[in-house]
Amino acid sequence: MSPASHFSFDGVVEVVAHRGFSARAPENTLSALRLALDTGADAVEFDLQTACDGTPVVLHDETVDRTTNGTGFVGALGLDSLRDLDAGRWFGGAFAGEPLPTLFDALDLLAGSNTRIYAEIKPGREPAHLRTIAELVRLGGHMERTVFISLEWSSLDAIREHEPRALVGYIVEDAARARAAFERSTGDDRALLDFDARILLADPSLARRAASAAIPLATWTVDTVEAASQLLAMGVPRIATNRVDLLVEWKRTL
Repeated sequence: MSPASHFSFDGVVEVVAHRGFSARAPENTLSALRLALDTGADAVEFDLQTACDGTPVVLHDETVDRTTNGTGFVGALGLDSLRDLDAGRWFGGAFAGEPLPTLFDALDLLAGSNTRIYAEIKPGREPAHLRTIAELVRLGGHMERTVFISLEWSSLDAIREHEPRALVGYIVEDAARARAAFERSTGDDRALLDFDARILLADPSLARRAASAAIPLATWTVDTVEAASQLLAMGVPRIATNRVDLLVEWKRTL
């Protein structure tokens, strides 16, 4: 099967809701994911940290300080403590009382859709935590539509140890890592490259190289139609955005 088959989608663009519809709802919450689905996103992206007992939780930062009413490192907090946090009030009063979701919560919400899932594993996860993440996705029946992405590529290796056929995406946040990312993904029909959009916009030759090697490309974070159009023209159709509404409307014009 070709790489395009594993990462195929309807239409010419896959609009990926970055941390859910994070321009209109608190990032990495069930409300943000639900709103992304309602707005017409083709895929959702969210981040995974782990509680002190190893439970995967949907959160970007190492601490809960920025996006909840709590303080401290998420890895030092128990699940009960995390569930007591308000993950919505910081964004707006309408979201007061929004819970901090676990991976299970997010997958349960998405179970009724066919939306692709980009699950970003934050650096520093222990092997047992990675095994738990892989098992939750597999047991939920989401393995074929989930792409595990990470800046820490060794985490993706560990996921593959538990699920050899897992779809993975190597995040490239620095142009200096592009060569190594190409080496890892070339010939792997279940891998893609996930570039910071600024890198590709500055050096379109990277997109041409990926095309010649049949490596699927994704990119983040794109909040203007102008940038999205430039990326699509260079062969980058999987576009993560905070402005889901804007890019969904743009996609309808293509």
